[in-house]
Amino acid sequence: MPSLPEPPRAKLLADLRTFVAQWFRDGQEDGLLDDTPLVTSGIVDSAGVLEVIDFVERQFGVAISDADVSLRNCNTLAAWADLVAIRLRSR
Repeated sequence: MPSLPEPPRAKLLADLRTFVAQWFRDGQEDGLLDDTPLVTSGIVDSAGVLEVIDFVERQFGVAISDADVSLRNCNTLAAWADLVAIRLRSR
């Protein structure tokens, strides 16, 4: 079966930004930049990371492993988008 085309990085970032804003910032996307620290700033806590994982897995059809869960992969929208892109290419 042919693989589905990978969404552009801008789409990944937009979807992630909208989700984080809705779940953790009362819908406010202002100031939520690609490199805004999510975990280290307190926007997303450890339980919130699990919410983002659930969203990513459902929205993009990828699996996020325990080994993927690190500050490097989960602290910014850009890092999340990069992780999703890698998982999309490897399915």
